[in-house]
Amino acid sequence: MRRVLTWHTRAGEVGLLLLKLHLLWVVGSLAGGIVLGVFPATAAVYGVIRGEFLGSGAPREFRRLWRQEFRTANVVGYVFAAAWAVLLVDRRLLESADLGVVEPLLGAVLWLVTLFVSAMTANIWILAAHFDEGPGALVRRSAILVLARPVQALVTLVAAGVILCAYYLVPGLVPVFGVAVPAFASFAYVWGTGVLPRAPGP
Repeated sequence: MRRVLTWHTRAGEVGLLLLKLHLLWVVGSLAGGIVLGVFPATAAVYGVIRGEFLGSGAPREFRRLWRQEFRTANVVGYVFAAAWAVLLVDRRLLESADLGVVEPLLGAVLWLVTLFVSAMTANIWILAAHFDEGPGALVRRSAILVLARPVQALVTLVAAGVILCAYYLVPGLVPVFGVAVPAFASFAYVWGTGVLPRAPGP
């Protein structure tokens, strides 16, 4: 009975934390005028979640992390936004052009690249929260993680994807938990694999 009570208490604490983080994410996004606020707010959410797993997390750290990660988060965020824009354009061009026998091959390559970038996107904010590195080093680390541990990277992607599907099916969850739930689920999985060092260096 005590174990069940403990589990319910912990679930309530995590739920409250995620709700607070979502509200802070909204405030942080607005603080940067959306354009410069979304990515630092996302980085701060992951940073607070990381602190939660280290036993030192608290929503009050959000503001400090938002400021601390402002430059790096925006550079990383817009690098990936540019990558997704290029992939989208490439997809449209491939659909509209008649390339003959090479079209299936190019389509397969584009799907592989899209999957690779998707896996990197699902992992980049986890790595950014855990490692104090610049944008270039984080992008490189994310690519190496996907190449070295493809199954783990894909499971992280699937974990976030399942939650996004749940959001699609139950839209009412979005204004309550937003980015906080996929962030928590993906970080929890990666943390549980042991791939992140428990005491990362600077």
